[in-house]
Amino acid sequence: MQRILLGGLSLALCLSVASTNANDQAVPTEPLQQPALHSQLAQRSLMLDVTHAGDALVAVGERGFILRSEDGGQSWQQMEAPVSVTLTRVTFPTAEQGCAVGHAGVVLHSSDGGRSWRLQLDGRQAAQLIQVAAQKRLEAEPGAASERRVADARNLIADGPDKPFLAVHFFDDQRGIVLGAYGLAFATSDGGATWQPIDERLDNPGALHLYDIQASGDKLFIAGEQGLLLRSDDGGASFQALQSPASGTLFGLVTSGQGDLLAFGLRGKSYLSRDAGESWQAIANAQPITLTAGTRLSDGSVLLVDESGRLLVSKNPQDGFVTTTLAEPTYLTGLVEVAGGGLVLSGARGASRLNLDALNRSDPREQ
Repeated sequence: MQRILLGGLSLALCLSVASTNANDQAVPTEPLQQPALHSQLAQRSLMLDVTHAGDALVAVGERGFILRSEDGGQSWQQMEAPVSVTLTRVTFPTAEQGCAVGHAGVVLHSSDGGRSWRLQLDGRQAAQLIQVAAQKRLEAEPGAASERRVADARNLIADGPDKPFLAVHFFDDQRGIVLGAYGLAFATSDGGATWQPIDERLDNPGALHLYDIQASGDKLFIAGEQGLLLRSDDGGASFQALQSPASGTLFGLVTSGQGDLLAFGLRGKSYLSRDAGESWQAIANAQPITLTAGTRLSDGSVLLVDESGRLLVSKNPQDGFVTTTLAEPTYLTGLVEVAGGGLVLSGARGASRLNLDALNRSDPREQ
């Protein structure tokens, strides 16, 4: 049964359809085999995530576009990419070593701070790895459950590379986890040279979509479809389901080293936990607008963005958020704080920098 992928991914699909169809005749090669086109429009195209790469910034988005900035987001240059599929997330555990993930089961790796990229994994290879693991499981533990896993793996291969990765976390430059639609989950211990399916480590029997993974101290948390919340207390060796306060999809998490955890998502819902997910408090938000991304600022404040282009700021989330309105609101998908009191946002109009102090903040009573 097919399920709808929500949030920035669905926007990427919608905004990319017209351009993809328009290029079908001119570029018959599938996006997995076609390097991203160099385009002057890249800087104003949909960007789905942005992150630090040492002193630089890297943003990723539709059609395989990768942008890099060396001046804190004031200007951007397009980097070459080996694929032209939409890229959904990017992370750099070190200044040089980075990983980007996206549609068609793509995992890209950079070893030079985002200046160049190579393909490490795609959806076809991922499906084959799942089949190999399922077959080994069947040989070791014969039975109906193992047979179903083998059948599911064969169906995955038959589907082709149509399932995206939606989240990525690296502990260091060698150990990482990527997550995606329909419960896809892979891990590497060698910087992405090899990957292993780890969906059996996750308490996700419904194969729900997995949208975010974040670390808080020695714990890992995953947020997903239908309010799914998972926690690992053993460095990712296993993930247990938490009692979730949400029934709707959760698109992201903001963590702190003190055990605080904020989960947010569909229809503007957000929930705060002070005890690593054991209990939750719903946060008031009068605007039922889906929250798409968030971060914790250097002063300890939590900053969220929503699909209408609003920024929601709070030093104490349990007391609610104050709304910040952009001069030209647009769909926002990611954000990162930069030096000098700045903020770099990714969204429907590319990646751009703004000054936090210059924003117009509304009365918190309006929230």
